Amino acid sequence: MTAQPRAARRLTWDWGVVLLLVAAWTIVISYMAVQRYLAMRTEFDLAVYSHVIWTTTQGRLFFNSLVDGATNYLSHHFTPLLLIYVPIYAAWADPRALLIAQTAILASGALPLYGFARGRIGVGLGLAVVLAYLASLLLPYVAFADFHEIAPALPLLIAAGAALLDRRARAAVIFLMLAMLAKEEIAIIALGFGLYAMFIQRRWRYGFAIAVGSALWGALVFRVLMPLFAGGAAGGGDFGFLWRYQALGGTPGEIVTTVVTRPGEVARSLATPERGRYLWQLLAPLAFLPLLGQPAFLLVAPPLAYLMLSDYAFQYSIYYHYATPVIPFIFLATVVALEYLHRWGRRIAAGAAVVMLAATLVGAWRWGPLPGEGGYRPAEYAVTDAAREARTLMATIPREARVAADSYLQPWLVNRWRIGSLDWVPFGQFPGETPDFLATQEPGPDAVEAPLYPWLQRDTGDAPLLIPRFERESVTLDGGVAVWQRRAGEDVPLTRYDADFEGGLKLVGAGLPPEAGSWGETLRAAPGETLPVWMAWQATALLDKRVTFSLHVVDENGERMAQADSEMGGGRFPTNLWSTWVDRPMLTDAFPVTLPDDLPPGRYRLLGGAFETDTVRALARPDGSQWVELAEIEVNP
Repeated sequence: MTAQPRAARRLTWDWGVVLLLVAAWTIVISYMAVQRYLAMRTEFDLAVYSHVIWTTTQGRLFFNSLVDGATNYLSHHFTPLLLIYVPIYAAWADPRALLIAQTAILASGALPLYGFARGRIGVGLGLAVVLAYLASLLLPYVAFADFHEIAPALPLLIAAGAALLDRRARAAVIFLMLAMLAKEEIAIIALGFGLYAMFIQRRWRYGFAIAVGSALWGALVFRVLMPLFAGGAAGGGDFGFLWRYQALGGTPGEIVTTVVTRPGEVARSLATPERGRYLWQLLAPLAFLPLLGQPAFLLVAPPLAYLMLSDYAFQYSIYYHYATPVIPFIFLATVVALEYLHRWGRRIAAGAAVVMLAATLVGAWRWGPLPGEGGYRPAEYAVTDAAREARTLMATIPREARVAADSYLQPWLVNRWRIGSLDWVPFGQFPGETPDFLATQEPGPDAVEAPLYPWLQRDTGDAPLLIPRFERESVTLDGGVAVWQRRAGEDVPLTRYDADFEGGLKLVGAGLPPEAGSWGETLRAAPGETLPVWMAWQATALLDKRVTFSLHVVDENGERMAQADSEMGGGRFPTNLWSTWVDRPMLTDAFPVTLPDDLPPGRYRLLGGAFETDTVRALARPDGSQWVELAEIEVNP
C-alpha cells in the first residue's frame, strides 16, 4: 500500500485537532447556555426568536406577536437566514435547540478562520489563532446573550473576508450575500468590502460592483422590503433603531451629513472612557496584533463605526452580542499580522503567537464569563428549586391560550400563537383581544417598578371604560412567579369622570365589578360591607412625587365615615415611575373601602381624590375643591 504523502497526513491530523476543539467548545458552552436557560436567566430575545421560528414551523413565515408593531418579524429585523433553524426547531421545538445550534454556529467560525490561517502562516501558527479564537472572551458573551439572528453572520463574514483577502472573487461574493441575509446591517459591512477591493486591492470593477450591489441591497431592504412586511408602502417609515443615533440626526441623511461635515464633533463624541474601554477589551486580548495586520484591519471599520457612533451603550460593550460583526475582522487581521512577522522570522512570529495566547488567557481571566474568569457569575447557571417550581407552574397554562408575561418568563411560554409582553399589551400586541393568562414575577416587600399590564391600561376614549379583570390562580411556593387567569365576561365597567387634579393627574373613571352592583344607580350596602371600588387615574404630565389615591365615604354633613388610601398596586407602581417609558400612562386598580360595622342607616356620598404620599397634602382641582363626587351609597342593615 502506497504511503500517504506527509502533507495529506498533516491535513488530516491538524484539521482533526480543529474539529475536536470546535466540538469541545460547543459542548462546554452549550451546556452553560442551557443551564442558564434552566436557571431562568434568559429573557425577551430568546423568546422572540423561539416564537418566530416556531410560528414559521407551523406555516406562518416569521409571524410575531412579541415585538409590538411587527406582526411579520422581517419588518423589525430583516433576517431571512433564520430559516436555517426551522428544521432544527421542527425536530425539537424547544428554545434549548436554538441555544445549542447558535453555539455550534459560533464555534464553526474556527473552520474558515483556520483554512485562511493555514494557507497564510502554516499549521502551527494557524492552530494558535484557532486557540485564541475559541479561548476569546468575546464568543461566550455572544453565546450567553440569549439568542440572536446575527450569529450565522460570524462564520460567513470570516469566510467572506478570507476569500476577499485571498482574492477569491466568487467565493467572497457568495459568502457575503449569505451573510447579508442574516441581518440588515450587514449591507454596511458589504459596502466596506467593495471599498476595500477598490481602493486597497485596486480591483476597481469588482469592488465597484460589490459596493453598488450592497448599497442597492441596503436600499431595497430598508426602503422597500421592511416597510412592505410592516404592512406599509415601499419607502414608508424609517428604520426603527435610528433612535440610537439621535445625537447625529433623526434620519439616515442627517446622520451621514453630520459624520461628513462635523468630523471633529463626532471624534469628540467617540472619545469617551466607555468606548476606549471597549477598544481595549477587543484588542488587548490579542496583544494588539490586529493593528499590525494592515490593511486587512480596515475591514473592521464599518461595523466598528456603526457600533461606536451609537448612543446606545450596549452596542460598544463586549458583554453582549453586538460585537459579533467585529470578531471576524480582528481575527483575520491577526492572521495577516502573524504573516508579516513570519516574513521577518519564524521565531518572531512564534514568539508573537505565544504572547497573543498569553494575552488571550489574561483577557479571559480578567473579563470572561467562564468558571475561573472575572465575569463568571455562578448564580447565572444555578438551577434552583424555585426555578423548577416556576417552570412547572407555567406548564399548566394551556398551549392555545393567549399569554402575556414578564420578559424572563417568556422563553418558557413561546410555542403558542399569541404571546406578549406585560409592558406592551395595552398598546396593540393583542388588537381586539385580551390575554387569557398572565405570568408575572411576584414583587418582593416594598418593591417598586414602572407600571405593567394589567394595572397599566390604554385610554381608548370609550365610555364606559372596560377593564379586564384577572385573578391569581397559583403561585410558586416562594412567591417568585404567579399565574393569573382572566375572569372572562367579568370586565369592570368604569364611568368616565375625566376630572383634573393639580400636578398633572386626572381621575379618568370609577366603577364596580358586575357582581357588586350597578354604578349608575344608588349603591346599596350594609354596615361592615366592603365595596370593591375600582378607579382609573392618568398622568397628563411628568410626575416627580409619589401620590396616594383616596376614597372617602362621608355623611350629609361631610363627616368622614370610612376611607381607603393606597398607591397603585399597593405601592408597587408609584406615580414618580409612571412615565418611565409610557406617555400619558393610565393605571387602574381596586380600592376596596369597608364600611364600619356600626354605620347608621342612611345616605352617604362616595368621594374620590388624591394626596401627596410624603406630605399628606391633598391635591386640588381647578375649581379649588379636593374631591370628585363619584356615587351615592344607601346603607341599610
